[in-house]
Amino acid sequence: MRKKKKFLVVFTGDLPTKFLGASTVVFYQFIKFLLDKDYELHLLAINTRKYKKKNIIKFLNSFKNKRIKSFNYCFLKNFFNFNKFNLLIKKIKTSSLSKSQISKIKKIKPDKILALDITATSFAKQIFDNKIYVWLGDLNFSTTWYHFYYKYFNSLAYYTFFLYIKILVLKWKHFYKNVLSNTNIISGSNANIKELKKIGIYSEYQPYPWPKVFKKLKVKKRNKPSFVFFGNLVGLGSKSAFNYLLNEIYPKYELLWGQDGFNIFVCGSHKIGMNHKKKIKKLKNIHFLGYVKNLNGLVSTCHACLFPIDVPVGNRSRIVTGLGSGWPIIAHKNVSIGNPHLKNGYNCLLAEKSDDFVKISKQIYKNHNLSKNISFNAIKTYNKTYEPKHSLQKFEKFLND
Repeated sequence: MRKKKKFLVVFTGDLPTKFLGASTVVFYQFIKFLLDKDYELHLLAINTRKYKKKNIIKFLNSFKNKRIKSFNYCFLKNFFNFNKFNLLIKKIKTSSLSKSQISKIKKIKPDKILALDITATSFAKQIFDNKIYVWLGDLNFSTTWYHFYYKYFNSLAYYTFFLYIKILVLKWKHFYKNVLSNTNIISGSNANIKELKKIGIYSEYQPYPWPKVFKKLKVKKRNKPSFVFFGNLVGLGSKSAFNYLLNEIYPKYELLWGQDGFNIFVCGSHKIGMNHKKKIKKLKNIHFLGYVKNLNGLVSTCHACLFPIDVPVGNRSRIVTGLGSGWPIIAHKNVSIGNPHLKNGYNCLLAEKSDDFVKISKQIYKNHNLSKNISFNAIKTYNKTYEPKHSLQKFEKFLND
């Protein structure tokens, strides 16, 4: 009987899940794929807080008759060696694993190692000299800059912290360059390819496996032009989209449809920031719903989903959910930098400026055939790219290179 190949998957943070979260869902799909391919699979999880035993059992049992050979985990108070007081003094590197932890994992002697994102890669390199296969999400040096930009948007404090953030971004770039040398890399965002190339790191883009979609419903649309804005409401994508929605789109919707002539339903799993909450309370046409269990039912009565994310980083998963569910998508064109499968006029409608958003929104409200065609092509695109069976075929080729 042929001996099974040993595969070690290293990840940090929360346990992977079937449907809850963004990266945790993607990680779950990768792990499930390796089990389905009948590898001898070992996991190393590193987190800043202890997992509950019942959650570990639930996670391991979720694969049914497919068995993970070993689940190893360790806890660190901080993934990195710095805090806010010594950040500018020390270089960025992951905290040291103990000798006993390293020795235990080395004994597995894996044939291949998959590290899920940059922090996991850094920890894996503390243990192994082997070439590591890496999947990357958004880049820390990009998200650090954009988080800073939106936090101090229209604020004098922006200038106060500019140099601090600039140094931090450079430190992150140095960290990425060191950690990713001599690795095989795929990225879940096409925007990463160009940014990594600037620091001498070469990678390829692959659409990630995403199972979170809904069956298309045939229900009557609302009489008023109605749109859904959804996401986690606290991440970079939401920060970007909120600013653009409130400052650019909403005033022009009012000019087009009047003060009581349209609906924007805002929903998500987290609380809105205080500044946005105060603004929304004053706007009659925005309805904050919080977490909506039957999101598909709500979206199906509306004319489109709004994704005015004007930065090329941030959540892509919400848009992929929209594609797979056949929800008409209106997004900022910068979203397509990360997701090159978005094609304006084919599977979505992309806007370059606020006037475009208004024009497109009016079109999708009035033109049922346009909405129908975009929905059809959105599902078609999802099935060819992000649907797990198809996206994981590319992933398998990557692991076999």
